[in-house]
Amino acid sequence: MKYTVTEYGGTVEWLASNDFQAIPAHVTGTTEVKSGTPITAAGAVATDATNAVGIVLHDTDPNVNPNVAILVQGIIDLAKMNAHSGLSLTAAAIKAVLPGIVCRTNIGVNA
Repeated sequence: MKYTVTEYGGTVEWLASNDFQAIPAHVTGTTEVKSGTPITAAGAVATDATNAVGIVLHDTDPNVNPNVAILVQGIIDLAKMNAHSGLSLTAAAIKAVLPGIVCRTNIGVNA
């Protein structure tokens, strides 16, 4: 899979552990997708995590390269992820559709 990382204002690290599993995916649409955004199997943004199959690991512009890696198992800093993605997901919403992801809410945002 062709994979290119283009940074938009710097990298935000919302993973809370070095141990994680990610799989390749394809993002649809024409607008930039921020890391920390859940996507569906069809590659569409899932702003409320419903039908999500993973969480985008890096900011991506589908006009340049729609291939991404999505997190399917690991530990995340939920506050930092929400701050970067612009979403307001809850740990319960993520756990309901992505049981392999553990949400830490007690480590704070170090922006």
